[in-house]
Amino acid sequence: MRKYPNTDKELAWQYIFPPNLLSADPRNGIGRRHHIDPSGLLRAVTAVASLARIPKPVSLHTFRHCFATHLLKAGNDIRTV
Repeated sequence: MRKYPNTDKELAWQYIFPPNLLSADPRNGIGRRHHIDPSGLLRAVTAVASLARIPKPVSLHTFRHCFATHLLKAGNDIRTV
């Protein structure tokens, strides 16, 4: 915190998917939020794909490809994607 004193207020340092629960910092016992476990996000995506009856395997990497495809269809340059 000394090096970057305003990190707790800057949007660039915030988590997109913060966990619901706080975890205690082992050094001082203060409750803090950390990155969400990627396996939890993967389980959620897999569950939604199952509910949507998508017969193919779906992963987080699938979103990356879908996003890139939409950018290309929208006319973005392949080098920026």
